[in-house]
Amino acid sequence: MTSRLFTLKPDDTVADALQLMHIKHVRNLPVVDASGVFVGLFGLRRLSHLLLPIAASDLGRYSVSDLHFLPDDSVLVSDRWHVIANHPVVDYLEKEKKLLFCAPDTKFPELLALLEESKDSTLPVIVVKGKNRKLVGVVSAWDVLESILLGRLIDNNGGQGPGNGK
Repeated sequence: MTSRLFTLKPDDTVADALQLMHIKHVRNLPVVDASGVFVGLFGLRRLSHLLLPIAASDLGRYSVSDLHFLPDDSVLVSDRWHVIANHPVVDYLEKEKKLLFCAPDTKFPELLALLEESKDSTLPVIVVKGKNRKLVGVVSAWDVLESILLGRLIDNNGGQGPGNGK
Protein backbone atom coordinates (compact mmCIF):
# COMPACT_ATOMS: atom_id res chain seq x y z
CA MET A 1 0.00 0.00 0.00
CA THR A 2 1.14 3.51 -0.75
CA SER A 3 0.20 5.97 1.95
CA ARG A 4 2.13 8.96 0.60
CA LEU A 5 -0.59 10.03 -1.79
CA PHE A 6 -0.97 12.50 -4.56
CA THR A 7 -4.61 13.57 -4.51
CA LEU A 8 -6.96 15.94 -6.23
CA LYS A 9 -9.68 18.17 -4.83
CA PRO A 10 -13.13 17.93 -6.45
CA ASP A 11 -12.75 21.36 -8.05
CA ASP A 12 -9.31 20.66 -9.58
CA THR A 13 -9.54 20.67 -13.36
CA VAL A 14 -8.96 17.82 -15.75
CA ALA A 15 -5.87 19.73 -16.95
CA ASP A 16 -4.59 19.88 -13.35
CA ALA A 17 -5.12 16.12 -13.06
CA LEU A 18 -3.24 15.34 -16.26
CA GLN A 19 -0.35 17.57 -15.23
CA LEU A 20 -0.09 15.88 -11.80
CA MET A 21 -0.31 12.39 -13.35
CA HIS A 22 2.46 13.32 -15.76
CA ILE A 23 4.75 14.89 -13.13
CA LYS A 24 4.27 12.14 -10.54
CA HIS A 25 4.15 9.25 -13.05
CA VAL A 26 0.85 7.88 -11.75
CA ARG A 27 -2.13 6.53 -13.66
CA ASN A 28 -4.87 7.22 -11.12
CA LEU A 29 -5.50 9.97 -8.61
CA PRO A 30 -7.88 9.77 -5.68
CA VAL A 31 -10.16 12.77 -5.22
CA VAL A 32 -10.77 13.84 -1.61
CA ASP A 33 -12.70 16.69 -0.06
CA ALA A 34 -11.21 19.23 2.38
CA SER A 35 -11.60 16.82 5.32
CA GLY A 36 -9.91 13.93 3.51
CA VAL A 37 -13.12 12.05 2.72
CA PHE A 38 -12.82 9.98 -0.43
CA VAL A 39 -14.98 11.34 -3.26
CA GLY A 40 -13.83 9.22 -6.19
CA LEU A 41 -11.02 8.28 -8.55
CA PHE A 42 -9.85 10.03 -11.70
CA GLY A 43 -7.32 8.39 -13.99
CA LEU A 44 -5.95 7.84 -17.45
CA ARG A 45 -8.64 5.30 -18.27
CA ARG A 46 -11.36 7.89 -17.66
CA LEU A 47 -9.38 10.57 -19.50
CA SER A 48 -8.91 8.29 -22.52
CA HIS A 49 -12.64 7.62 -22.55
CA LEU A 50 -13.36 11.37 -22.48
CA LEU A 51 -11.06 11.98 -25.44
CA LEU A 52 -12.69 9.32 -27.61
CA PRO A 53 -15.36 10.51 -30.03
CA ILE A 54 -18.92 10.41 -28.70
CA ALA A 55 -19.67 7.56 -31.13
CA ALA A 56 -17.04 5.46 -29.38
CA SER A 57 -18.59 6.15 -25.97
CA ASP A 58 -21.92 4.79 -27.18
CA LEU A 59 -20.48 1.43 -28.26
CA GLY A 60 -20.68 0.07 -24.72
CA ARG A 61 -19.53 -3.54 -24.73
CA TYR A 62 -17.29 -3.33 -27.80
CA SER A 63 -13.54 -3.02 -27.40
CA VAL A 64 -11.17 -0.35 -28.64
CA SER A 65 -10.10 -2.68 -31.46
CA ASP A 66 -13.65 -2.31 -32.84
CA LEU A 67 -13.10 1.43 -33.37
CA HIS A 68 -11.14 1.17 -36.63
CA PHE A 69 -13.91 3.03 -38.48
CA LEU A 70 -13.33 6.24 -36.48
CA PRO A 71 -11.21 9.00 -37.99
CA ASP A 72 -7.61 9.16 -36.78
CA ASP A 73 -7.41 12.91 -36.42
CA SER A 74 -5.40 14.56 -33.66
CA VAL A 75 -7.26 17.83 -34.28
CA LEU A 76 -10.50 16.16 -33.17
CA VAL A 77 -8.82 14.84 -30.01
CA SER A 78 -7.40 18.31 -29.36
CA ASP A 79 -10.87 19.82 -29.79
CA ARG A 80 -12.29 17.36 -27.25
CA TRP A 81 -9.41 18.17 -24.88
CA HIS A 82 -10.26 21.87 -25.03
CA VAL A 83 -13.87 21.07 -24.15
CA ILE A 84 -12.99 19.11 -20.98
CA ALA A 85 -9.63 20.54 -19.83
CA ASN A 86 -11.05 23.25 -17.58
CA HIS A 87 -13.93 21.22 -16.17
CA PRO A 88 -13.62 20.03 -12.56
CA VAL A 89 -12.63 16.38 -12.18
CA VAL A 90 -15.68 15.79 -9.99
CA ASP A 91 -17.73 15.91 -13.21
CA TYR A 92 -15.89 12.86 -14.56
CA LEU A 93 -15.16 10.54 -11.64
CA GLU A 94 -15.59 6.80 -11.97
CA LYS A 95 -19.14 5.94 -11.04
CA GLU A 96 -19.34 5.00 -7.38
CA LYS A 97 -21.23 1.78 -8.00
CA LYS A 98 -18.47 0.61 -10.37
CA LEU A 99 -15.57 1.73 -8.21
CA LEU A 100 -13.99 -0.93 -6.06
CA PHE A 101 -11.97 -0.25 -2.94
CA CYS A 102 -10.42 -2.16 -0.07
CA ALA A 103 -9.79 -1.64 3.63
CA PRO A 104 -6.40 -1.62 5.37
CA ASP A 105 -7.13 -5.09 6.77
CA THR A 106 -8.25 -6.67 3.48
CA LYS A 107 -6.76 -10.16 3.23
CA PHE A 108 -4.31 -10.87 0.43
CA PRO A 109 -6.51 -13.28 -1.61
CA GLU A 110 -9.43 -10.84 -1.51
CA LEU A 111 -7.10 -8.00 -2.51
CA LEU A 112 -5.92 -10.00 -5.54
CA ALA A 113 -9.54 -10.71 -6.50
CA LEU A 114 -10.48 -7.03 -6.20
CA LEU A 115 -7.50 -5.97 -8.32
CA GLU A 116 -8.44 -8.56 -10.94
CA GLU A 117 -12.05 -7.36 -10.97
CA SER A 118 -11.11 -3.68 -11.03
CA LYS A 119 -11.06 -1.91 -14.36
CA ASP A 120 -8.15 0.18 -13.10
CA SER A 121 -4.90 -1.11 -11.70
CA THR A 122 -5.36 0.88 -8.49
CA LEU A 123 -7.62 0.38 -5.50
CA PRO A 124 -8.28 3.13 -2.98
CA VAL A 125 -7.72 1.97 0.60
CA ILE A 126 -10.64 3.31 2.61
CA VAL A 127 -11.59 3.36 6.28
CA VAL A 128 -15.38 3.56 6.53
CA LYS A 129 -16.79 5.51 9.49
CA GLY A 130 -20.54 5.86 9.23
CA LYS A 131 -21.24 7.42 5.84
CA ASN A 132 -17.74 8.86 5.53
CA ARG A 133 -15.02 7.05 3.64
CA LYS A 134 -11.59 8.27 4.71
CA LEU A 135 -8.81 7.66 2.20
CA VAL A 136 -5.71 6.20 3.89
CA GLY A 137 -3.80 4.92 0.87
CA VAL A 138 -3.92 3.21 -2.49
CA VAL A 139 -2.80 -0.23 -3.52
CA SER A 140 -1.85 -1.14 -7.05
CA ALA A 141 -1.06 -4.31 -8.89
CA TRP A 142 2.54 -3.09 -8.85
CA ASP A 143 2.46 -2.81 -5.02
CA VAL A 144 1.32 -6.43 -4.81
CA LEU A 145 3.95 -7.65 -7.27
CA GLU A 146 6.66 -5.65 -5.52
CA SER A 147 5.76 -7.05 -2.10
CA ILE A 148 5.80 -10.61 -3.44
CA LEU A 149 9.14 -10.14 -5.20
CA LEU A 150 10.79 -8.26 -2.34
CA GLY A 151 9.54 -10.86 0.11
CA ARG A 152 11.07 -13.64 -1.97
CA LEU A 153 14.35 -11.75 -2.44
CA ILE A 154 14.67 -11.14 1.28
CA ASP A 155 13.76 -14.77 2.06
CA ASN A 156 16.26 -16.07 -0.50
CA ASN A 157 18.96 -13.76 0.74
CA GLY A 158 18.84 -14.72 4.41
CA GLY A 159 17.05 -11.55 5.47
CA GLN A 160 19.80 -9.38 4.04
CA GLY A 161 17.59 -7.68 1.45
CA PRO A 162 18.32 -7.39 -2.26
CA GLY A 163 21.97 -6.98 -3.12
CA ASN A 164 23.16 -7.24 0.50
CA GLY A 165 24.03 -10.92 0.52
CA LYS A 166 27.25 -12.48 1.70
